[in-house]
Amino acid sequence: MRIIRHLLARLARRPALGDALVEIESVEVDPDPVPIGGEDTAEVTVEVVTSGPAAEVRGELTAPDESRTRLRFECVERTPFEERWRAGHVFGRDAAAGRWRVAVAAGDAVEEREFEVHAEEKPRRSRIEGLELSPDPVDEGSPLTVSGRLEATTGEDDWGGLPERTVALLFRADDMLARREVARVVTGRSGRFDATVTAAESGFWSAEFRVSAEDGARVTSTRSAEVRSTVRSAGARTRITYSAKPKSGRPGRKATHTGTLLVRVEPAGRPARWDPLPQQRVRLWFDPAGSGAGAVQGSATTGSNGGFTLRKKVPSTGDWHVRFDSQAPAQRRSCKSPVRKLTAS
Repeated sequence: MRIIRHLLARLARRPALGDALVEIESVEVDPDPVPIGGEDTAEVTVEVVTSGPAAEVRGELTAPDESRTRLRFECVERTPFEERWRAGHVFGRDAAAGRWRVAVAAGDAVEEREFEVHAEEKPRRSRIEGLELSPDPVDEGSPLTVSGRLEATTGEDDWGGLPERTVALLFRADDMLARREVARVVTGRSGRFDATVTAAESGFWSAEFRVSAEDGARVTSTRSAEVRSTVRSAGARTRITYSAKPKSGRPGRKATHTGTLLVRVEPAGRPARWDPLPQQRVRLWFDPAGSGAGAVQGSATTGSNGGFTLRKKVPSTGDWHVRFDSQAPAQRRSCKSPVRKLTAS
């Protein structure tokens, strides 16, 4: 009986599948910049994607004069790995122009984003049309071309190409909600753009134009509709949930890196599920800010629940991630975790 009680106590302490600290994966403000003035109000949406067990998301807007307004977030979408939260705010005609901030908190995670409010004439609308992927489907590891056209209004109902503007290519994998920037491309004289990336996994691509300081409030930012890419691979999909804490502190402090390695199982005639992948080697990588070069900082073997924990010193500000390099690609694929930025100052 004593042995049974001991085992139950150990199980009670075992992390749940995919257990990790709450992370804020992305914060988006739409529109940015926010046009105010005239007779109309401007409605703004703040969208947050979190991973981990977030019970709620809290947020507030800070005006240029440091006055604050609370935001109320509601969860609008869930996947096995992430949740999408949304809050709205209406800017009146007398709202302060200038640089605003939105601060978001989920669990112990905190993120801040700045955006502009402009009291000027109504800006030209922009859009991204004809986003295409070629080839589709595509083999894993093969080149994938993403193309489209950035346009802006030239009259009431007329559109023309917007040349020499930077467009970001975004990707989100199946079962994920947060979009991650993969590449950037500059539009040509007609507003068209083409970029070639490496196909890694099936998911959704979109293109985003972000207004630069040179454009000011003369044109709006925009994001295209999503287009799905099917990537052919013989091996089962794998995924890593990953958290790193503390986010900031002195150089040389130790940070705790935790996560879970999962594999997608698709039984015949039954719903697909994500199971833990035990007894597999994962490696922790560190890329100093601005260096563009990464190095392995340590490795761990996943436990029976797929989980791993590493404690490593933080030498300087930089990006961290975890990789699983499959030794049997035909059986299961390799994968890379989301990137976590840790600062040292």
